[in-house]
Amino acid sequence: MTLRLFTAALFALAAALPARAFTPESGFYWNAAEPGTGYNLEIQDNFFALTAYVFASDGRPQWYTATGTLSGNARYTGVLDGFTGGQCIGCPYRAPTAQLGAGGAITLAFTSETRATLTVGGRTLTIERFDFYLTRGQADPKTELMLGEWEMLIDLYDRNGSQYQDYPYTGDLLIFDALDRAKTPDYFVGCRPTSSESGRCTAAAIDEHDAAGFFSAGNGEHVLVVKDTPGTAFTDAIYFAYFVKVGTYQFDGVVEVYDEDETPGNGPFYPVRGFRTASRNFVQNGSGPSADAKLEGRAPRGLAATLAERAPSAGLSAAEVKARYGIDPVALAADAAAITATLSK
Repeated sequence: MTLRLFTAALFALAAALPARAFTPESGFYWNAAEPGTGYNLEIQDNFFALTAYVFASDGRPQWYTATGTLSGNARYTGVLDGFTGGQCIGCPYRAPTAQLGAGGAITLAFTSETRATLTVGGRTLTIERFDFYLTRGQADPKTELMLGEWEMLIDLYDRNGSQYQDYPYTGDLLIFDALDRAKTPDYFVGCRPTSSESGRCTAAAIDEHDAAGFFSAGNGEHVLVVKDTPGTAFTDAIYFAYFVKVGTYQFDGVVEVYDEDETPGNGPFYPVRGFRTASRNFVQNGSGPSADAKLEGRAPRGLAATLAERAPSAGLSAAEVKARYGIDPVALAADAAAITATLSK
């Protein structure tokens, strides 16, 4: 039995679409080796604004700003404007004097959602978004980062145009509310909840749609697996594997659908974007009723059944995913299989 049968008839090769492997995040950035200085980066649409809180050569505090539009998705080139003689705290207002271009040329190129290469003052350094709270001080920050609620948008676009769908998008929602430190590496575990409003993993949700994942340190990416439909005496369990690059509150990557007789990593893959919609604190406060549809020899309807009815077009191949997103699902396939094995059928 295989879910890939419903995509095989529509499989067609097509030219690669423009790459968009990640979405840069606004926030406070710093170089961890140089505490005491930093950069506030704000992105609105493709407009970029930077404020640098640094020091002059004699040690006096100094701040600079730079504004303009991003080139493409993630690059800014401009100059730093300095300001002096402004208002002190608690003093009557006094307009500062602008020193246009005083800080010299600046180039900033994002390399991921939360990291960038900054060239300024003749130096090139790596800066990253400062973590004030989300994972700071935690034993396994990349794993604990995923605790919370995440909503996903899956793109089932038709690449060759012959089977265009008027509305080729569908969604998913996952909650990760606990850590399993018995695994190596540690897992974050949870479910697809029974309701988008609950924010909780009830016993029914865990039984029918349990989920787990971990951070693959070797690849620098997260692997998330959710049971879409539990297995019965007559049907196989069906799983979704998400291969994603995670920022602070959003991620980009791909999703693959497979059943318990198949091995993940063979595709097809579909683009997905995810967004944090509830905090760790929120999802860890609550419980719910119990249910077991498997006792009746039937499985609850899963998202895969809806996808099959839509007859989605062929997704991306593993090579296309690697070229576009920088994610290698083949290298992560064993990780997805390991997670799948921990979920109930």
